[in-house]
Amino acid sequence: MEDRLFGSANRTDTLVTIGRLERTYVSEIARVLNRRVIEIQRTVASLERAGVIVSSRVGNTRIVELNPTYWAKDELYALLLRMSEMPAYAKFWSTIRRRPRAIGKPI
Repeated sequence: MEDRLFGSANRTDTLVTIGRLERTYVSEIARVLNRRVIEIQRTVASLERAGVIVSSRVGNTRIVELNPTYWAKDELYALLLRMSEMPAYAKFWSTIRRRPRAIGKPI
């Protein structure tokens, strides 16, 4: 996507993905956006320094989400959800599987 509302296309895409998925992790964002993990890690670190997102560790996984104490969280969340409905992002959401596959079910 070429939208650079939040500084760069990578930053915008990452924020839209975090807004859409709510709680996610870096490798899932990279898989959805078809980007390298290191690119997403740098973007997440930048957004975390800015105070827009927060991360926490659950085991070995770094979970990221919008900062609940960010002063404009509700407005930002609404904007990100609206942006995620754009046709350019629609193809990303159909590839996400967020629940486990049943044991023995064929792929």
